[in-house]
Amino acid sequence: MKATFPITGMMCAVCAGTVERVLRSEKGVENAAVNLAAETVEVSWDPEVTTPERMAEALKGDGYEMIIEKSAVKAALRARDEEERRYKDLRRKVILAWILTLPIAAVCMIHIHFPGEQWFMCIGTLIVMTVCGNRFFINGFRSLIRRHPGMDALVAVSTTVSFLFSLVSTIRPSLWTEQAVVPSMYYETAAMVIAFVLTGKLMETRARRSAGSAIADLMGLTPTEAQIRLPDGSLERVPVSEVRPGVIVCVSPGERIPADGKVVEGVSAVNESMLTGEPLGVEKTLGSKVFAGTINGNGTLFVEALSVGNTTRLARIIENVRHAYGSKAPVQKLVDRIAGIFVPAVMLISLITFGVWISFGLDKLPMAILAAASVLVIACPCALGLATPTAIMVGVGRGARHGVLVKDAEALELLADIDLLAIDKTGTLTEGRPVVTDCRWFAEESERRRFLDLLTALEQGNAHPLAGAITAWAKESGASPAPLGRFEYIPGEGATAVTADGETIWAGSSELARRMGAEVTENDAKPGEGTVYAGLNGTCCVRINVTDTLRPEAVETVKELKGLGIEPVLLTGDSESTALHIARLSGIGRVIAEAKPERKLEVIEELKKTGKRVAMAGDGINDAAALAAADVSIAMGGGSDIAMEVAQLTIVRADLAQIPMAVRLSRATLKVIRQNLFWAFIYNIIGIPVAAGVLYPAFGLMLTPMFASAAMAFSSVCVVTNSLRLKRVSI
Repeated sequence: MKATFPITGMMCAVCAGTVERVLRSEKGVENAAVNLAAETVEVSWDPEVTTPERMAEALKGDGYEMIIEKSAVKAALRARDEEERRYKDLRRKVILAWILTLPIAAVCMIHIHFPGEQWFMCIGTLIVMTVCGNRFFINGFRSLIRRHPGMDALVAVSTTVSFLFSLVSTIRPSLWTEQAVVPSMYYETAAMVIAFVLTGKLMETRARRSAGSAIADLMGLTPTEAQIRLPDGSLERVPVSEVRPGVIVCVSPGERIPADGKVVEGVSAVNESMLTGEPLGVEKTLGSKVFAGTINGNGTLFVEALSVGNTTRLARIIENVRHAYGSKAPVQKLVDRIAGIFVPAVMLISLITFGVWISFGLDKLPMAILAAASVLVIACPCALGLATPTAIMVGVGRGARHGVLVKDAEALELLADIDLLAIDKTGTLTEGRPVVTDCRWFAEESERRRFLDLLTALEQGNAHPLAGAITAWAKESGASPAPLGRFEYIPGEGATAVTADGETIWAGSSELARRMGAEVTENDAKPGEGTVYAGLNGTCCVRINVTDTLRPEAVETVKELKGLGIEPVLLTGDSESTALHIARLSGIGRVIAEAKPERKLEVIEELKKTGKRVAMAGDGINDAAALAAADVSIAMGGGSDIAMEVAQLTIVRADLAQIPMAVRLSRATLKVIRQNLFWAFIYNIIGIPVAAGVLYPAFGLMLTPMFASAAMAFSSVCVVTNSLRLKRVSI
């Protein structure tokens, strides 16, 4: 099984690594991947060996809580409530920390003297450490004992050393003077490190909440209550969790629809902008499909619930966004490897710093403590851990708001570097709503009505867009479905079924017709028209010409792709003449036609072998294999469920123009990730030597722990703020 769970208690990239190690060490857990910015972990496990409850219990020992809920929406809501509670608690601690720290700093820095000043600073600092910063010490020393030290350990060790040195100077200053050491006080250092780190975490949390606001917005679309119609016709308002498939729901004007379903009574216009991005209402009448989270217009609708809870389209979108938040971009793997050795390395550098300073004489003990503590504080790997996931969160969230659902972070990163986009024709480059333009009968007139009834039944079971056009044409001619058995869909060719009389009815390409033993006559289709042959057993009964219109945004989209350095290629199973006609209209210069599903797969593999990074955009069952083989797969919303399941990106409203937008978003996201990583690494490369005191001999410059903590907090906030720029970048 695989699921994503919210995690509380993580502070840095090392914490994330600890959570992963603990979970992976559990028997039955196959893999665990943490997203620090989203505060989630995606776990794969064997349900016969372990359970989420056991995993959560294992994490408790290291100070982390894994939130378990059966419903993805409930889990997200509970995580949001827990995050809000922790945010308020953190804000209270920050306020208290500064109320206590500022007087301590004033007494120390301005040299205000009064009886008992040292004990005033000692008691105030102790309150800051034990009340405001208690989690640093609980989790920090626990992680040291378990040999998984993280940011908490760095803060705990540095402040404890500063406090204990000051406490000894307060209780027995003669101990230092006997060793020619000045009994310095560093109470304000310990207090201000806690205050600055807490303030940085508060600012970082606020920024991260903004970075991950897309999923909160999506959850806000889910109504909490619904009106259901009882058997006696009366209405009762119940929690939306009590709505079951088959229940009739009454949706009043202005209300959000609580479940996916179909209209059984009423007429209205529904705002589906949360799915399609289009602000105009969509007219809904008897039999129309409606979706959870969309807003009813002026009319009252009675809707039969078909999909509820986790099975609605909105719930699946929320789950996809959560999955994308929790996934890792390839560049994150390098960061994870570095984070795994970062804290132990910093502790070693801190010890070396202490040793070097103390080697100049015992009188340098205060300087040694300051330098070692500063190294510990300034090197907290928060910025490093947040550099990639915060950018991914903002990028995925912005994509979701524009109707582009990104399944994983890897796709978002790879999309930035694609060289070639293979585009399917029907339903992707064209509207996907073909109509019958002409037909030629070979059957006797007396046999046509029965054949149309059989053809209607056959094509009703076929998901291909051309089948829908033929069904509509047959019904307009007065046909009604006849009983059929043993239906078979043949990807790239057509469909067959067995009639009540034991005959085989078939409809599809000329190749299918020949395979059925039928004679294929000369085709009189016009440029851009597709041809469907249909017959019984080995006889062709009718030849149908079907046409589909080019999407209005296709020409401009092709121009944009070329402008982005991406070569568009038309890859279709249609005839060469039809494909060339559509390619000329859209401006595509390279065409690969008459490609069956297996041929589409071969083409994608061949293109990849040329060294190109290949993306594929399609919407049908026959595109699934090629989509799976592409470096980046893009499904058009409204297409087959299989295509959308396989694809890494889904264009919800099937707007071709969203593909160049997604590429620009991907490139902007990757640029921000690189900037974040650059500054996170540079910050540590410069900060650690300065904190260690390398500039002191030449310039007399020494970075104290309180300024180191301020710099550390500032670096994390800068990384998250830089990621938030993606919300405003033009795409």
